[in-house]
Amino acid sequence: MKIVVAGGTGLIGTALLKRVAGKNDVVLLTRRPEEAYKHFEGAGFQILSWSQPEEQLFAALQNSDALINLSGAGIADAPWTAKRKAVLLKSRVEPIQKLSALLQHADLHFSVIMQASAVGFYGHHAKQIFTESDAAGKGYLADLTAEWEKAAQVLRPFADRLVLFRTGVVLSADGGALKPMMLPFRFFAGGKIGSGRQWVSWIDIEDQIGAMLFLLANKTSEGVYNLTAPQPVRQSELAKAIGARMKSPAWLPVPGVALRLVMGQMADEMLLKGALVKPDKLLQAGYQFQSADIETALKHVIGS
Repeated sequence: MKIVVAGGTGLIGTALLKRVAGKNDVVLLTRRPEEAYKHFEGAGFQILSWSQPEEQLFAALQNSDALINLSGAGIADAPWTAKRKAVLLKSRVEPIQKLSALLQHADLHFSVIMQASAVGFYGHHAKQIFTESDAAGKGYLADLTAEWEKAAQVLRPFADRLVLFRTGVVLSADGGALKPMMLPFRFFAGGKIGSGRQWVSWIDIEDQIGAMLFLLANKTSEGVYNLTAPQPVRQSELAKAIGARMKSPAWLPVPGVALRLVMGQMADEMLLKGALVKPDKLLQAGYQFQSADIETALKHVIGS
């Protein structure tokens, strides 16, 4: 299979490319080719820059079976100033627009296009269970993600199937949200964040990639899929599970007011509130999770 990956230098992209390289004909399309060459040295796939002449891009993308678009600046990489919010939106919408124009000019068509999204689409709620049939929620992340998914619809004419995957909190030893969560526990100062009652809809990195490849291969898969484990947890449960795995007590809570002072709106939407999101369509399609519960996932990610 020939797979084009756009924006594959982040946590999910790196894990995905490691899985598919060598077994497929892979093309990575990136804004930072020099960084990608260093990051994936000797990986055995083609790396292209968005800025290369269109004729070269056309030639490289010919006869491709799948396009996976992971483009987008990291949500938690910088404070949410007005300038940063503009960057977050532009980094998601602009690559989609560029891809659409490129595919139209080159007259390309794929068996499947897969587009990244996030469970931030649902906003936050203390009790409601969200599935793929639910509408967008309220809040900055919900608005951003809704705009992201709306923009992605321009890719629909260029594929037999368009799959949007809404990813939860990815647990990985290589980066993402787990490392900063683990840090206080290394100093025996870990604990719940805020009330600890907020839901965390998470997924093990291996299931993230496994589910993406499952949807890639399953020719009946189309539309939106939640990529979250079937057993979300309260934040206090996650803290206890991390502490137990690291043999460190979860006794020192982080006050919500302190986080709001430091992080502002980001603290509320990313740490102090959450949503209980279920992967109904993924389970109905037949995907089998390697890590369906948090203890199994942390054993895999952190080790014993």
